[in-house]
Amino acid sequence: MMTITRPAQGSLLPSLARTPEELTAANGMSGTIEGAGGMLGPLTAAAILVIASPGAVFVAGAVACAAAVVLVPGSRPEAAERETVIKDGEGASPDPSDHARAHDRGLAASLRALSGNAHSRLIVALLGLMAFTNGAMDILFVLLALELFLTGEAGAGILAAALGLGTVIGGAASFGLVGRPGLAPALAISAAAWGGAIIVIGTIASAWTAPLVVVLAGIGYASVDVAGRTILQRVTPDRQLARVLGGLEGVGLIGLSLGAVLVPVSAAIVGIQATLVITGAILPIAVALAWVGLRRIDREVTIPVRELALLRSVQAFAPLPPPEIECVARHTRWLTFEPGQVLIREGDVGDRYYVLESGRVRITSGGVERRIAQGPGYGFGEIALLRDIRRTATVTALDHCVVLALERQDFLA
Repeated sequence: MMTITRPAQGSLLPSLARTPEELTAANGMSGTIEGAGGMLGPLTAAAILVIASPGAVFVAGAVACAAAVVLVPGSRPEAAERETVIKDGEGASPDPSDHARAHDRGLAASLRALSGNAHSRLIVALLGLMAFTNGAMDILFVLLALELFLTGEAGAGILAAALGLGTVIGGAASFGLVGRPGLAPALAISAAAWGGAIIVIGTIASAWTAPLVVVLAGIGYASVDVAGRTILQRVTPDRQLARVLGGLEGVGLIGLSLGAVLVPVSAAIVGIQATLVITGAILPIAVALAWVGLRRIDREVTIPVRELALLRSVQAFAPLPPPEIECVARHTRWLTFEPGQVLIREGDVGDRYYVLESGRVRITSGGVERRIAQGPGYGFGEIALLRDIRRTATVTALDHCVVLALERQDFLA
């Protein structure tokens, strides 16, 4: 049932946010909070286990879920989500193909989308192996604490919390990957950090040093995830992206489950430390075998460097992680306006969002000048798109203006 909460939250946030800045910040913050929960949850469990039984941990988890239930009714959307798409000021009829597409979903459809794109298959396979090793570590943390380090149930919680801390740090550091032309080296280094740390835990780490090594492993894990998803969005056509990402989630869950199931078998046959070494070696070896394909992707993919630089200066887009902001950048196009040209006319239907790179514009409403705005990084035109109303102001070029335009559908997405 917990798998339902994330898509429900993603669907609810747009109806709660009043501005694009709020929505982007909420999406970015939800990822940060989730990472913090991955650290604080196990740490809290470890603290409880020091003074109480494992049953108390389950009680604490139930109380946390009950608190979340109490908070949900306070989230009241200002308006119900519209069921029609407004085009040229009129309610558009549903696309007849929508019904057919609705039946072409799920893991099978995602796998069909993957079958036609070798680059996408490669990245999904690598991320699936990463999920496999993550599932293995969930069990290995328990075995390490109980049988190798002899730190008890609390020790397992501390190791899991250390992994959560590492993923938070790695997620923050991964913002530096935005717009990098070649991500294969970053992916390889991150995979080596993740796998190498696991091997160190299995060979030379002690009960005292293991949590620090696990933090490093978490940094590598988060960086692999961000780099891999960024590459995946670069190589997957837009029309297939939703299905491929859905397939990635399915493959990830399968990998996570298999890792957790196979670890006890391996530990019983070859021992905990050998199992750790094997688990740590999986992803670095896989990246090494895939290196030729990863470098080919780096050579073939064109990065929208100029577009990314401008979008990163816009408050509404700045909090987006690398995969998402690169996806936005690929959907934009450049436009130029000469002095006196009207970019937006009050009362017209809203069809685009604009970001000013250079030049100045005059904004008027009801014939009254409201402000003079200039680039780079000034965004405008979002009100009509978000509220589904006519344009509320007129925007006129005062100089030769260069703007980056994002169509309505892509902006709302």
